[in-house]
Amino acid sequence: MTTIKKIEYLYENQPSRRRLKITLSNGAKIKAESCYESWEQWGGTIDDLYITMPIVEANNEWLHGGDKTT
Repeated sequence: MTTIKKIEYLYENQPSRRRLKITLSNGAKIKAESCYESWEQWGGTIDDLYITMPIVEANNEWLHGGDKTT
């Protein structure tokens, strides 16, 4: 079973460049950034993206310049 090993908040001090980098136990490195009022993610299989989706959704406000929620 693939699990989340690490969550990195990139470019914290540059709201327009903010990005999440989520490392999984299978070695996948998923990246996510804001996209209009939502977000987009890439860097793994559909299953990898599904595992990280709740984390990205919970941090949507942060990706758009707001405060962290996790």
